[in-house]
Amino acid sequence: MTPPGHNPPPAPGSGRFKSPFTDGTRDDRLAWAELCNLQRRILPQIPPAVPGYRLSFAYRPSFVVTGDYHDFFRRPDGHTAAFIGDGSGHGPAASMLMAIMRTMLHTLDIHCEPGDTLSAADSRFHRLIPPDLFMTGVYLVMRMGGQVSWAAAGHHPPLWLDRRGQLHTPDDLGPVGSVLGLGQEQYQTMNWQLEVGDRILLFTDGLWDARSHAGEPFGRERLKEYFSGTLDHNLGDVVDGLVARVTAHLRGADFEDDFTILGIERVT
Repeated sequence: MTPPGHNPPPAPGSGRFKSPFTDGTRDDRLAWAELCNLQRRILPQIPPAVPGYRLSFAYRPSFVVTGDYHDFFRRPDGHTAAFIGDGSGHGPAASMLMAIMRTMLHTLDIHCEPGDTLSAADSRFHRLIPPDLFMTGVYLVMRMGGQVSWAAAGHHPPLWLDRRGQLHTPDDLGPVGSVLGLGQEQYQTMNWQLEVGDRILLFTDGLWDARSHAGEPFGRERLKEYFSGTLDHNLGDVVDGLVARVTAHLRGADFEDDFTILGIERVT
């Protein structure tokens, strides 16, 4: 049985795009299977153990390969960082952007304050990709004692639900910089002090943009309403429940975009 909050991806090609697993030749299916398996293997399947925190995540690709990117990093200062990103477009092209960003974050010495990390990634990403492509992302660092810092590049900032049930919405959470790939942004680092029991939710836009057959998106308001009422539930169940809530909203419609969810809770 898969532990709560550690959702494996659904069957490849579960979104609105035709799946080469059903429409392609045998050679097509084998080639796509290799690519799909490779991407699944390089993406974390479970979150790391982070002292003082509990993490839970889920992701759902809309095509065989995904432009959504989630990852975790043990930084030189000993702290753990998380990155949630979304490459422009869908399918193979978006997955190439994700692979480039992953390579940069794993091989370059750019892990410092979140804003500076995104600025360095933006500059290098700009030199590697065509000018009409980009990636959004949030880079977040978890430190001992509940100190959390983050920066956002064209990406919805984290939601912060404190242990008293107050939801700190993006309206009062500071600026969001431009998308990654322009090569000229100086991103701002935001610093939060979490108390024990406080929670943070990060996600890609495929979550709130998931649309029913009638074309109605799940929307930010439904997302905030759901998250606001989850303090009495285990974090893994909260993430699983959000996936179920979005799936129910679709009422059988296909997911039009990939989505990723990462929940973080301060526990000590």
